[in-house]
Amino acid sequence: MTMRKPVFRRFSELTPRDVNVELQVHTSWTDGKATSREVLETARARGVGALAFTEHVREDTDWYPDFFREIDANRKQFSDMAVYIGVETKAMDEQGRLDLSESVLAAAEIVLGSVHRFPDDRGGYLDFKTLSAEETAEIEFRLSMGMIRNAPIDVLAHPGGMYQRRHGEFPERYFREMMIATLERPVAIEINSSYLVNMARFIDLCREIDPIVSIGSDAHRLDEIGTCRDLLLDMGIGTP
Repeated sequence: MTMRKPVFRRFSELTPRDVNVELQVHTSWTDGKATSREVLETARARGVGALAFTEHVREDTDWYPDFFREIDANRKQFSDMAVYIGVETKAMDEQGRLDLSESVLAAAEIVLGSVHRFPDDRGGYLDFKTLSAEETAEIEFRLSMGMIRNAPIDVLAHPGGMYQRRHGEFPERYFREMMIATLERPVAIEINSSYLVNMARFIDLCREIDPIVSIGSDAHRLDEIGTCRDLLLDMGIGTP
């Protein structure tokens, strides 16, 4: 089986083809609402050029081989679209350890690293309700930087997402440091329409720093497929 990998570009190099992608999709294998087949049919109908299935996994996930085989069989019937089989996994500490097994890492064609929970260093997780906005931003930033610097990821997914869901716009200074750090490695940073509170400001930073980017809607429903692409095209991103 040939390993496929998406090609990520710097923001200033994006073309219409690069923007016409959906690189974060979840199905009924985890917390999505549709089957992989339904996702592919919808993506084709909407003219999506490339799509990545990025199911949530943990270190003890045992269903991934079956999931991979299903997607691999389905994508053979959608050869007009580049289809990647990947994962989304969370940071487990500030050094970049992931909640991901070596076997799944070896199989995945795209790895999204995200912050979903805040580890408490005792095998559990901190309660978001006990943290101030400043503490939430600082912890999410440190966990993100650990993945950027050390984790075997292709994409930093929904940067600042946990903070934005609870407190609004993520501090610009942290976005700036994260973008600069992704270029040093390099790792793509995700433009994610589901989590970004201020898409326009994030795009302004992308224009300024010119990071390598990935584009994803964090689609869990069929009507969300292509949302981020459409927003970017409406903003004139990737157009001549």
